[in-house]
Amino acid sequence: MVFLRPTYLIDGDITDIELNRLKQDGIRGIILDLDSTLIAPRSGRLTDEAAAWLTSARADFKLAVVSNNTKEEYLRKTAALLAIPVFGNAAKPSRRVLLKVLDSLALKPEESVLVGDRPLTDIWGGKRAGMKTVLVYPLKTMNEPGWIKFFRKLERAFIKV
Repeated sequence: MVFLRPTYLIDGDITDIELNRLKQDGIRGIILDLDSTLIAPRSGRLTDEAAAWLTSARADFKLAVVSNNTKEEYLRKTAALLAIPVFGNAAKPSRRVLLKVLDSLALKPEESVLVGDRPLTDIWGGKRAGMKTVLVYPLKTMNEPGWIKFFRKLERAFIKV
């Protein structure tokens, strides 16, 4: 399942990504998944830790959010909260919206990374768009049901093969 194997596998959440490493590797843009990766689903709130990481990332990278979420009001409020472009209804692993975002940021796929918590949507979508990818766990502050944790472990088992 090479198409699901991320460029960077993080044993933590988004706040554990080493921004200096990405910069050294020639990354100029970070495209972020929204729910579970950057904020808790449907919360519309950014944790202090995620906010600090986002502030650090803003200093050296072009940023955008690409989400499969289709709720326009939620996406609009989230864009205002984050103060970065948010693109919804992405239908990842489709690459259509990802390529549109890269074009709007004047970034090439090879100098960009897609950060997400799901191999079957985020990682596969980023790879299909020619981007590097980062797989993270959901935010540490989230408390997910046991069945979701089980499926996340199962997905990760397939990418480590």
